[in-house]
Amino acid sequence: MSYTNPKAEIIAIGSEFLHGGRTESNSLFLAEELATCGIEVEWKTLVGDNEHTIALALSTAVRRAKVVIITGGLGSTLDDCTRDAVATVTSRSLRCRPKALQKLKNRYTASGRPLTKAISRQAYIPTGAEILENPVGSAPGFLLEWKRSVVVTLPGVSKEAQAMFESQVVPRLGRYVSSSHVLKQKVLSTFGLTELQIDERLQPILQSFSFIQLSLLASALGVSIVLREWVSRKNVSSIGQVFTEMEKLLPMVRQTIGDNVYGEDNQTMESVVGQQLTSLSLTMALAESCTGGLIGHRLTQVSGSSSYLDRAYVCYSNQAKEDLLGVSRKLLERYGAVSAPVAEAMAVGARKRSHTDIGLSVTGIAGPGGGSVTKPVGLVFIGIDGPHGSHTKKFQFNGDRQDVKTRASQAALNMVRVYLLNQSRP
Repeated sequence: MSYTNPKAEIIAIGSEFLHGGRTESNSLFLAEELATCGIEVEWKTLVGDNEHTIALALSTAVRRAKVVIITGGLGSTLDDCTRDAVATVTSRSLRCRPKALQKLKNRYTASGRPLTKAISRQAYIPTGAEILENPVGSAPGFLLEWKRSVVVTLPGVSKEAQAMFESQVVPRLGRYVSSSHVLKQKVLSTFGLTELQIDERLQPILQSFSFIQLSLLASALGVSIVLREWVSRKNVSSIGQVFTEMEKLLPMVRQTIGDNVYGEDNQTMESVVGQQLTSLSLTMALAESCTGGLIGHRLTQVSGSSSYLDRAYVCYSNQAKEDLLGVSRKLLERYGAVSAPVAEAMAVGARKRSHTDIGLSVTGIAGPGGGSVTKPVGLVFIGIDGPHGSHTKKFQFNGDRQDVKTRASQAALNMVRVYLLNQSRP
């Protein structure tokens, strides 16, 4: 490419990221937000709660990045030493900022808690630095210029870092950096195809789109197709926006992958299924065994789900399947709880007893125990019963217990999605 975007480095502070116990996630949000500002993240550094190593990481970062974002270490405990490290390496002193201290006093007075000396440390900011107010927490951040780089510090708490970046950092970045291009990104969520299968289908058409970057991200929920394109700011800001390569490519990707694409950008499988049920004015009942209520939980995470989800039976034992769903004991004894006939009977029972339009069932072996040669761990049967009859599908999932449950819940919701998709077509 003939243009160069300003480079950024993210430094995440926290010994827990190095010694286990927590996964660092702020950099994911920050990288996306910086890209929309035309700033490309090229480095990410994890540093423990140590003043010397933080100072060393900052000294290294400013030699290669125009923008350095530091998250974490701004609290009140002894291991919160980001302020001290930045002050030391930039040869600045820490000074108490009266406005920051007053905001701390007001916050703690309102909550009926005393403002201790330790908490007051949060109001000490390096001289010459601009304070970044924290709209959802107590610790303020700060921004300063050093060695032709702009250094931004934010709290490690994700909701605080995100709120501060959006409200405090983005409006200020334009003073220090400029870029001729911004990143345009599109995410297509798929289910039912592997990374290799998607890659094989997309490579022939991607050869004609040299400026498009492709990433395939696999998880228990499926494979996400991430397409990125750096677009000229002139095109983004103009009234008659130029037809970019991304806009030409997307219809071709959707056609190539077909119904395996279930959502775009932030859409989840449960929200897509909810939209389908709402648009068709249909209701649904669940009969869950190995997923233990996970499908019901996911559906009820969507606002307005009470209009289409009637009830959810968690029938873990055979007796529960008999009592709550009317599954025949003879059927259970003949085929076993993990079988296609039982999955179908569970779906039919859930639908009949709730008087809903659709019944959905899941029965399987989540592991790590309970499997056999004929019925191994990860074996799952999903059943659906609706206006167009009932059918079941057999799956063999891999992974640990949580993976199997997650994959089973996603496959079950996808079966409903495809069922409704076919129902809505002429």
